[in-house]
Amino acid sequence: MSTGSSVPAAGGRIQLKAPPPKKQPLPPIRDELILFPAAPNEDGTPAWMIQDPVTNRFFRIGWLDFELLVNWADNDLATLVRTVNQQTPLNVTPDDVRALTKFLGDNQLLRITGKADVAKALARADSMKRSFFESLLHNYLFFRLPLVRPQTWLAAIRPFLLRLNMPLVGLVVMAITLLGIFLVSRQWDQFTHTLVDNMTWKGLLGYGVALLFAKTLHELGHALAATRYGVRVAHMGVAFLVMLPMLYTDTGESWRLRNSRQRLAIASAGIAVELALAGIATLAWTLAPDGAFRNGMFFLATTSWVLTVAINASPFMRFDGYFITSDLLDLPNLHERSTALAKVWLRRTLLGFQDRWPEVFPEPKRRALIAFALVTWVYRLVVFLGIALLVYYFFFKVLGILLMVLELAWFIGRPVMKELEVWKKRRAEITSRRKIWLLAVLLAGLVLLLIPFSSRVTGYGWYHAQEQQSIHAPFPAQIVSMPTQREFKAGDVLFVLDSSILGIAQDKSRQLAQAREAQIAGLLGLPDGEAQRQSLNSQKAYYEAEQKLSEDERERLTLRAPFAGELRDIDPALAPGVWVKPRESLAVLVDQRQWVVDAFIEEAHLGRLQVGQPVRAGLMADPRTWTDGRIEAIDVSRTLVLPDPMLDATHGGPIATVASPPKDGQMQQGPVVRDALFRIRIVLDEPLPTQQAATVRVRIEGEAESVAAGVFRKVASVFIRESGF
Repeated sequence: MSTGSSVPAAGGRIQLKAPPPKKQPLPPIRDELILFPAAPNEDGTPAWMIQDPVTNRFFRIGWLDFELLVNWADNDLATLVRTVNQQTPLNVTPDDVRALTKFLGDNQLLRITGKADVAKALARADSMKRSFFESLLHNYLFFRLPLVRPQTWLAAIRPFLLRLNMPLVGLVVMAITLLGIFLVSRQWDQFTHTLVDNMTWKGLLGYGVALLFAKTLHELGHALAATRYGVRVAHMGVAFLVMLPMLYTDTGESWRLRNSRQRLAIASAGIAVELALAGIATLAWTLAPDGAFRNGMFFLATTSWVLTVAINASPFMRFDGYFITSDLLDLPNLHERSTALAKVWLRRTLLGFQDRWPEVFPEPKRRALIAFALVTWVYRLVVFLGIALLVYYFFFKVLGILLMVLELAWFIGRPVMKELEVWKKRRAEITSRRKIWLLAVLLAGLVLLLIPFSSRVTGYGWYHAQEQQSIHAPFPAQIVSMPTQREFKAGDVLFVLDSSILGIAQDKSRQLAQAREAQIAGLLGLPDGEAQRQSLNSQKAYYEAEQKLSEDERERLTLRAPFAGELRDIDPALAPGVWVKPRESLAVLVDQRQWVVDAFIEEAHLGRLQVGQPVRAGLMADPRTWTDGRIEAIDVSRTLVLPDPMLDATHGGPIATVASPPKDGQMQQGPVVRDALFRIRIVLDEPLPTQQAATVRVRIEGEAESVAAGVFRKVASVFIRESGF
């Protein structure tokens, strides 16, 4: 059978005509896909969006892909290329069509027609199936729980939203916020003290209620802004990230909006509502009288201000700050795209691979996106480590350890291992020179980890006189006389106090003792006087002992100097006739001849310290002042209570404290040191340039220790501490 026709050719030879090229039919596209215009690309070229209504996913395409899709139906590959090249100034090649076909197939945008397509779809579905363990793990790590589908009532109030004058509303809220901030600045001490006073279980409950209310309004802000611009809100509910609940609003269809400013308004609506709530609550707190309403406004103001700035505004997690940044840069899927760039950068920089960049950006923008991805990785590492610790502490020990390991393996270990697998498969592409360079870097890192070069131990403490004692009354008493000088010798009288209660008790005991003595004298010559005399003598001795006790107690009210020194910090409110409470500080006696430092060092560093090691100490208020000293003593038990309030972080000091735990159901008084710190006594060679107690920073040249040994010791101590079940 002939495959072509023959015609006479010049010279009498027969020339065969080539058969027409075989047509390559194009796979059909799904009918339910929606194609609509999008905001122009960064270079000004037009762009469109493909919406998959089944999965509610959006895909951004350019002009070339758009023209191909418009002319896709009833065409084969060659005809499609010819048609687009004839109708547009574009220069389309068959490779462009094949690339678009692959993109459509990979994202399941093609229609399933034949058995081959069905088999391919089934194979893809099988590959995406998870085992029971994987499903359980995925649902534990993240899942959504839709609660409401608000589109009906949101559509009903849309006419009202369209009539709102948003610039005017914004100006009014801004004026209220500025007025509230100004009034709070006039009451700043009271505002900060209210924050500290509410750090109780009741206060934490109030913060929780305020947080729930603020976040509900936050999500309503997203929903109302989306409705105003005609975007459908499919559902609202609560999402769980490693069992931590957070409200969410599905505004995924906002990518249908061509105007990037409208998308930005939807993304920032939640933060705007929370800031408006914070401003109104701040003003209400300044104007409201003391009571439950004022406390509620304080909770709303603080939670809205702090959480909005600290969490929602962050672009490194998929919160509002991320979507705002994406809209400002007009870069959908910012995390995925920047991560892809960073992976290629790592491969090119570390391994010398010549991978093509996944997207073409100007050099400054590409560098900025790579830096953003690297910061995001570090930020997420810190966040996920924190979540892992929370998971560990929230559950009983065995389950807490299991869930913590799963969370770390999934969010941190899994992405790292995937990238390392790529490096392993392509290790043949690494040049010998690059391998030598990597080996040298690895060896240098091991040297830095294993060589013991780190010897410095730092800590904080307070500078005070070695002999220093607070003077106070042993029990409630009245001041009789005040000190008239400042310098005293050991045994000199400082304060003279008196207690009328002790005087009455002393007089009563003396009178009773005298009465018993008179009764004993009257028993002389009586036949049965001997038996009564023994009883009266016993009573007389008891009352005389009471009298002596009262005399001794009154003697304690004469406060004397336990050592020679200078009397400082006398309470200016004290005067003869004033009553003082027990343990109330009246003054401080200081011996200025010898000053010392009591520093507090972490437990992990104790093994590197010894008595006699050199120390440098400097005032925290003046970093230029340093003096030498040596360790005189090291405590063998941890410090629970700070010796002076100036060290407490709640009073501006360097050491963190927490409320003391309840005992027998009763809250204890006074804060306790949060971390395991041990006191070391330091004797200075020369005093620091101050004659007042002050906070100091200390540097100790301890025994050298490598980084690896330090990490191992800390891990081992934590393991030993937490290994008991």
